[in-house]
Amino acid sequence: MQKNILILWLGAFGFAIAKHLGENNPKTTIFASEINAEIYKSISETRKHPYFFEGVELPTNIELISDASLKLPEIDIIISIIPCQFVGGAFSGMKHNLKDWVTILNLSKWIDNQSLQTVSEKLSEVLEGVDYNYAYLAGGMIAAELVEWKKLWADIVTKNEEIWNILKDIFQSASLEINLKISNPKNTELYAALKNIIALILGYYEGTGAWASTLWYYFSTLLWEMKQVIKLLEWDSDFNFTDYALSWDLIATCFGASRNRLLGSMLWKWTDISEALAELKAQNKIAEGYETLKWVYKLTQWKKWFEEINSFGGKYL
Repeated sequence: MQKNILILWLGAFGFAIAKHLGENNPKTTIFASEINAEIYKSISETRKHPYFFEGVELPTNIELISDASLKLPEIDIIISIIPCQFVGGAFSGMKHNLKDWVTILNLSKWIDNQSLQTVSEKLSEVLEGVDYNYAYLAGGMIAAELVEWKKLWADIVTKNEEIWNILKDIFQSASLEINLKISNPKNTELYAALKNIIALILGYYEGTGAWASTLWYYFSTLLWEMKQVIKLLEWDSDFNFTDYALSWDLIATCFGASRNRLLGSMLWKWTDISEALAELKAQNKIAEGYETLKWVYKLTQWKKWFEEINSFGGKYL
């Protein structure tokens, strides 16, 4: 049975996902919503993103809608690419319009700065009383590579194998291989959020002129510190490198053209973090690792064994 799909929102990664899903499911109408009026208008008129992927058009089976709330009662699968800081508020506003047993597939990489909740935990709180399925997608996927149909891998993590099979059918293609993980998604969510901090700090050292061997020293040190953070959260800190968020996504973010690596390298030029963030904003980019660093630093700043995280956090937070 065909499922009604809604994508929220159309930043660089959201646009890339919409293009991939549209081309991978050509007989399915897929809805997509964007709250930024300028981006929405541009894509509606040209099928192209105003800031990213010059010349790339969305397939015709992607139908843009300005008000997602009108469609929500019909939607079976919500693909959420909502920036980290807006997830709780967005779903709180959608709560009463959701279809029973809607599937929410989250792609954002975030932990709440105040509560230290992952997205799955935050949604469990915000959507209390709502019957829904949750799944999480993470892997080594830079948006530009997805747009160009480069060979990529990703995990879909969920407790429901039937839901996983449905999502796999939608996402898996000649270029994107989907791996099955039937488990609590929290470890994968932690891996995906924390690796952004590693990329941020490595980017800084790269900006200072550090070469490969020195970068790998810091990479190993930060990976160990990441493991200790997970221990502090009283969660499973036995790394599973078959998890694509811990292997492929970690490497792609730390050594590929990621926003977190870019912000880190920019900090060598601008010692004032506000200047670097303003420059990143001017490029219409968000580095989620900086938001993640805020809560990690709160957790680690008075504790031993976090030399790199505490040194960087003390300087830039």
